[in-house]
Amino acid sequence: MQITQTKLNKLNVLQLYQHYAALEQSLPLLTPESQDLAKAELESCSQLRSEKVDRIYYAIAANEDALERIKKEGELITQAKRHHESQVKQLKGLLSWLRRSLPFDTNTITGRNYQFTLSKKRELTVEISSDPELWSSDEKENYCVVEESTTTKQVVLRSFSGSVISESTEPTTKTKILPNLDALRNAYQTGQQLPNGVKVTQEYSVRSRRIYADARVELQTSEYFGDVLPEVGGTD
Repeated sequence: MQITQTKLNKLNVLQLYQHYAALEQSLPLLTPESQDLAKAELESCSQLRSEKVDRIYYAIAANEDALERIKKEGELITQAKRHHESQVKQLKGLLSWLRRSLPFDTNTITGRNYQFTLSKKRELTVEISSDPELWSSDEKENYCVVEESTTTKQVVLRSFSGSVISESTEPTTKTKILPNLDALRNAYQTGQQLPNGVKVTQEYSVRSRRIYADARVELQTSEYFGDVLPEVGGTD
């Protein structure tokens, strides 16, 4: 029973709050009989309102759970990406190692179905796993450069009408020690001692292509599908 014709179950939580407030304010203006109906409607409105407030919590919790799953999934994807990048790097490194065992005038490694062509990269690859800041003074002198960057901040104070009250310039200079890759390459090529954590290698660009040959395709078909396709003339 209720005093108004409002369909409470059709109202959203904001509308329920508004309806409850309006109905509560009208109570002193009603007769005792009407007040009983209004109070019953207030009770129904309050219950529906409470249910919808709880739904807000459920929705927040559900979305927070979804965000947490997405975060974990993102971490797993990042880990998988790093793993596969490492695998690709190691496998290409294996091809580079195999290249060293080939005749000097050969740059291809051939399998049954695929062939790799390796070309020397123009520059030696320098990998640094140590912090140049921690190298010795001699190593810094020989194998480091100092990057100096200066940014200038101009500060202008103006009145509300736009006239300049004061103007100043504030330069900020930052320095950073960076490895000198060319110096490290030259030191490697001349047999000098490199700092700890520095590795110089000759890497190769790797291109792959599929080898197409009828005989090999037939062999592959026989090997891979022999247990699947029935023999000619076989019985069920």
